[in-house]
Amino acid sequence: MDSKDQIYVSLQRSKNLPSLPQVLLKLIDTCDKDDIALSELSDIIIKDASISSRVLTLVNSSYFNLNSAFANIDQAVVYLGADTIKNIAVTASVQQVFSKLRKNEHLSMSRFWWDSFSSAIYAKRIARQITYANVEEAYLAGLLHDLGELLLWMNFPEECAVIQNKVESSSAQCKAEEEQIGVNHCEAGAWLVKQWKLNSFIADTVLYHHASLELVKGAFPLVKIVYLAEQCCHVGEDSLEAVYGVGSELFDLETEQIDEIREGVEEEIREVAESLGMKVKPPLEQTDEQALKPTEHDLDLLHHIENYSLQHGLLQNLVQAENRDSIFKAIEQALNILFDIETIFFFLHDFEQQKLYGSASTLNRDADRLQSLVLPAEQGTSLLVKSMLERQLVTSLQDADLPLDSLADSQLLDAVGGKGMLYLPMVAQKTSVGVIVVGLPDSLGNDLFSKSEYKLLQLLAGQAAMSLYLDEVKKKQAEKIQAARLDAASMAAAKVVHEVNNPLGIIRNYLKILEMKLPEKGSLKNELTILDEEITRISSIMQQLDTFSTSVKQSYELTAINDLLSNILSVLSKSVFYSSNLEVHFTPDPDLPAIMTDGGAIKQIVINLIKNAAEAMTEGGNVYVATSSSYTNESGTTHATGENNDFIELTIRDDGPGLSAKVLSQLFEPFTSTKGKGHSGLGLSIVHSLVTEMKGTVRCTSDNETGTLFTIVLPIKQRRIR
Repeated sequence: MDSKDQIYVSLQRSKNLPSLPQVLLKLIDTCDKDDIALSELSDIIIKDASISSRVLTLVNSSYFNLNSAFANIDQAVVYLGADTIKNIAVTASVQQVFSKLRKNEHLSMSRFWWDSFSSAIYAKRIARQITYANVEEAYLAGLLHDLGELLLWMNFPEECAVIQNKVESSSAQCKAEEEQIGVNHCEAGAWLVKQWKLNSFIADTVLYHHASLELVKGAFPLVKIVYLAEQCCHVGEDSLEAVYGVGSELFDLETEQIDEIREGVEEEIREVAESLGMKVKPPLEQTDEQALKPTEHDLDLLHHIENYSLQHGLLQNLVQAENRDSIFKAIEQALNILFDIETIFFFLHDFEQQKLYGSASTLNRDADRLQSLVLPAEQGTSLLVKSMLERQLVTSLQDADLPLDSLADSQLLDAVGGKGMLYLPMVAQKTSVGVIVVGLPDSLGNDLFSKSEYKLLQLLAGQAAMSLYLDEVKKKQAEKIQAARLDAASMAAAKVVHEVNNPLGIIRNYLKILEMKLPEKGSLKNELTILDEEITRISSIMQQLDTFSTSVKQSYELTAINDLLSNILSVLSKSVFYSSNLEVHFTPDPDLPAIMTDGGAIKQIVINLIKNAAEAMTEGGNVYVATSSSYTNESGTTHATGENNDFIELTIRDDGPGLSAKVLSQLFEPFTSTKGKGHSGLGLSIVHSLVTEMKGTVRCTSDNETGTLFTIVLPIKQRRIR
């Protein structure tokens, strides 16, 4: 007999818990509906202990790294979503059918599920009778209470068969299990529930459901509920007095209340089974032949899976992935569900730089540290690079006698921990896309994976490679289309510039003539001077339009930003603000220093942003313009202007309706506009280009409550461009 620690190491390797074929069929069919309701999934899952355990195991695994564990199936289903639930069902179906048809011929699954449903229903009724706060938790605890039996049968079938033939009572069964195996099914089941990171009180219900009444009397209510439910499950008419006594001892229940709890339980079990397309009988009515013979549902499930695997499953998520992050998530989730792998790194091949860059999904707990992992993609001693270049699957184990030649491989081996790691090359269209590095869990045996599992791993890597390859192709194609659009727009702009410059020249000449006819002093002459400046700026803008796809030389001079903004707002008050209900509020920083910059570019930026605000607030509103000698960086830290922080900040905020997340994500891209026909979508792209040319930064935040805020940070000391 092994020690309990050794037994638990052996149990850790068990992942294939039998499940109800009827539940799986119903779950798969429900997942395929277009108008699926998550509550409908929860109702099906809660009827199957194994599927319930898989769902709760996944959502509570370190892959999701949640702050608190889920013990509620409804919450877990909402968090995971229908696609993940469907994947769990398919995986469980394959494992369940083949494990059931090949081994554990002496285990009556019909008896097991009758007992499980019976205990769950009794626990639910008792919980309601005593007004226990969480009835669903009681049902789940009752459903899971005998899972230890399945775990022992899956790992120690011969010993369990011997025990089954020798013992008749529960207490004798536990004692025999300890003698033959080293642990009893109560201990094994409680250990398994803890492995799933469920509520520890549920694990206690499993551990103590065959304990003495004196011990259970001192427990919290959930343990008592399942204990009484277990007593109710196996009571005969001649032993009802014992059940009445337990109910009285634990909850002060009267005889009438126990009778009310027991009434109609068998009918409810049959109803639950019937809703799943099952015909079940109490243990006394079952025959060995009925328990062992594969049912029509088993064969139906086999055929169903064959067809289903061609169309659905884990790879469907990859087909539907919209970007690189969703591709990573799909692969990580597949490896986690299918193989219990939680540590997953991606290394992508940069063809131009000839380097491998670490990466992962935003959900991956290692995502941040992977960003700093870079390795030259050239022939050498690294197994990582070798796997990519030679397109071979490579295994590296922690207990290997030979040391690794590459320090990078050694570091990765330490990082993944566990038994070791596996390099899975990603190849698409005869192109090496990169490598998936997976940490091998301790629960794997010495043979690691079977041939079929290796094939599945390679299939996943191949699908990941193709998805990443197509994603990159899509990005490059989009860049080509964008470049072509820019070239076309540039050609059109050149024609417009040529045609517009002629009337601008005529207007300027007539203004000069008009200015010569006016007195030397007077307000009208000052207004004409402003008009002349604006015509000059229009001409400059037209030149920029002619070459907006390339860098534009700017004219730098020492500029008082507050004065410049004051003049701009004065002009706008007679144009933009004059014809709208918009009010502008200017808050200049009196300590703002003059900066070396392009005043014309500043004008263009401010006018673009204020016009956008005006067009967004057709019913009127407020625009707040402010300058500051301190600035706030993207991390939210505020800096005062000084020797090390020679920047100023200009903010333009409106209290309009705000921008959507989709618009914000591509705000500064050309040809992106929410204004409809007649707008090119170039305004904010030009703003971004101008700020960048001045070595500054621009960012935007927006929501429908506070409006839209543009923050522009400009350097004080600017190098002149000649």
